[in-house]
Amino acid sequence: MEEFFAAIYEWFGFPLYSTDMGDHLRGWDITCTDYIGNSYYIMIGWSMVVITTLFYAIQYHIIDSPWFNKKQHWWLISLLVVLLNFFVAFGIPYNSVQAEDYCNELNLSVLDCIGFGFSNALWSFVLFIIITSLKYPRNFGNNSRHTTFWKP
Repeated sequence: MEEFFAAIYEWFGFPLYSTDMGDHLRGWDITCTDYIGNSYYIMIGWSMVVITTLFYAIQYHIIDSPWFNKKQHWWLISLLVVLLNFFVAFGIPYNSVQAEDYCNELNLSVLDCIGFGFSNALWSFVLFIIITSLKYPRNFGNNSRHTTFWKP
């Protein structure tokens, strides 16, 4: 799973952050010897999937009311998904950078954390579009089932 999340976050070879940040997110430990530290790719990747799916369920199955099925409501939920996923992906590496809890040979900056947060936010938006475009899970709801990115 780590390589899958690493590949999508690094945009299949064109990351929005430095390769040092990629090493840190893969779990390069504080002693600079091996990838035995926390794999932030897996942790943040799965949190992105869970947060996005949770907000999908909130909009289409929990709220599911006649007054919350317009295009602006879809955009509001997608904005919440994007912002929450950005702050999760920004905050976790940022805290380890601020605490200097990483290998001192890595050159990490706040811009790396912003780039990774932006990457996570963009992928969460893509995942939200995909999830809300699928017909069958969406059709279990009554009122919001016709509200998608493609047909608001």
